[in-house]
Amino acid sequence: MTQLKIGSNLCYLKMNNLPNFIPYDLGVVSNGKKIFLYGNLLNFSGNSLFTSVSLDGQRFKSANKKSEIVSKNGPVNTLFTSDFRISQNGKDFYLFYKTLTNNKYSISIAKSRDLVSWSSIASLSSISETACIVPDLKVDDNYVAYFGERDISVAYSKDLVNWEIKSKVLSPQNNYFDSYPLKVGNVFNTDEGILVFYYVKEFYREGLLYSVGIALFDKNDPEKLIARSTKPICTQQLEAENGELYPMGVVEFKNNLFLYFGIAGKDVYVVSFGKFKDVFNSFPGKTKPRLEKHDKNPIITPVMHHAWQQNATFNPAAVNDGEKVHLIYRAMGPQNTSVLGHAQSSNGLDVDYRSDEPIYVPREPFETPGGSPHTWFMSGGGYGGCEDPRITWIKEDKKLYLTYIAFNGASAPRVALSSISEVNFRNKNWEWASPKLISKPNEVNKNAVIFPEKINGKYVVMHRVFPNILVDFLDDLDFNDPRYLKGEFKIPPTVDGWDSRKVGAGPPPIKTADGWLLIYHAVDDKNDSEYKIGAMLLDLNEPWKVLYRTQQPILEPDQWYENNGFKAGVAYPCGAVIKDNKLFVYYGGADKFICVASKDLDEFITELKTHHNVKLENKMTTKTVLRHNA
Repeated sequence: MTQLKIGSNLCYLKMNNLPNFIPYDLGVVSNGKKIFLYGNLLNFSGNSLFTSVSLDGQRFKSANKKSEIVSKNGPVNTLFTSDFRISQNGKDFYLFYKTLTNNKYSISIAKSRDLVSWSSIASLSSISETACIVPDLKVDDNYVAYFGERDISVAYSKDLVNWEIKSKVLSPQNNYFDSYPLKVGNVFNTDEGILVFYYVKEFYREGLLYSVGIALFDKNDPEKLIARSTKPICTQQLEAENGELYPMGVVEFKNNLFLYFGIAGKDVYVVSFGKFKDVFNSFPGKTKPRLEKHDKNPIITPVMHHAWQQNATFNPAAVNDGEKVHLIYRAMGPQNTSVLGHAQSSNGLDVDYRSDEPIYVPREPFETPGGSPHTWFMSGGGYGGCEDPRITWIKEDKKLYLTYIAFNGASAPRVALSSISEVNFRNKNWEWASPKLISKPNEVNKNAVIFPEKINGKYVVMHRVFPNILVDFLDDLDFNDPRYLKGEFKIPPTVDGWDSRKVGAGPPPIKTADGWLLIYHAVDDKNDSEYKIGAMLLDLNEPWKVLYRTQQPILEPDQWYENNGFKAGVAYPCGAVIKDNKLFVYYGGADKFICVASKDLDEFITELKTHHNVKLENKMTTKTVLRHNA
């Protein structure tokens, strides 16, 4: 325990005009190099502000230079101030602080470059509760601040003096830890959004309890709540006879999270959590994107009176023609040769049409089984044919391109490409172009998908050679030379995540304002037989660059239809569409059934962008960092 001896003027004092007055410390902030802690010296003749600094967040010493807030009338006596909330904007730091005058509270704002000398800007007329500016953020050329001591609201200002107050954005919620009034704490500008810390004070028989909650808001719309903790990230309590407890502030310092609490007239102590990013784990569900499985899954099952799809129907490609969702799915009969069938859905969930005959069958020697099956290459219970289709509609070409795994039961599976005109596709006139092999001989290559539009004038194709997703840019899709996919760029598995062994593209990527949305499947080294589904957002111009990636699966094989089939523990996506701003992902379950899961697209993208790989470690420690000695 490190103690800081400031002097006897910090002890409990009795004065004629201030009976039983007990000093409070004021707040904390970091400039990235040091942590500054502000307190009161009980100096009635002038400036009361003192500053302590720390290089590690736990050991403090007095600052070399005397702190002060200077207004046009001279130094501000901070004796009756509280609730310092400091934020950095560019090179400047802005301080909101609360002052008690004639039994009435007001909020003032000051500015500093060095966090020691402060210049008063104004006393605010529109805000009277604890407030904090969002660091390094302007919306429509306005500064943004969160304030409140019961409900938390947003305010905007162009000049830091005149603030326009908007509606409440956060209120107490019944049946949760924060059902009591909320007091705004420190605010952080993160990649995921605006992170607001808040305090909840609760009285109990023995004393006082403080809980700390967090909320995440959209940086483009600071009034839009993205996520909110349902459990406190921290609770601190103090029995009444030991003094009065109060929160001082939250600091991110060298990627670590420090919460400071004070005991009036006595100590300041820190609660250390370890990594700052771990705090995001307090957002249940909201930071973990999940697809919602259709309650009527599976939506397509084998048909006993159709021999070609008697044994299995799975791994469907999908395309939305503007009215209906079309599914091109893999099917197998008694011969275990894969062919492709067709189905339609008007709402994306329920199938209202299925073809009586396959619409695509093996035609070339490289996809026609012959001789004794080579079981090392057995796929999904099949010994050859046209497997695991993906379909991409490139409207510029007025064609739909079909990629699939061509397998003759003996040679290495390879990627094949065919196409059909959009007119024939709409009319169910299944005149497909002759298939071509587009991956190298003697190389197991799977999971090929074509992007729905060119990037910088090039067609883009993803494919999978163990263990990576590969990306190629092509001038055309003719493959007449013959020439084959090379794998110019790659997206590898993670080192130790759920997708650590191998990854493969699922449906063709979907273009969004935030990047290409890629649904993919993966397995890990701990269980290489269980296929789970994840998602990535890829750079729009350089799609091998991953902007965001789910650190946990968005769908896992935990239902009977994902475990009762040719292979247990398989959820394998091949199709996805957007319909009415909703994401539908179509996947094979247990190499036997066709299933669908969905989610509002905007909500899913937001969850994907705010998702974190958080491994909570029991590193939360409490330590006294400042002791006021009598």
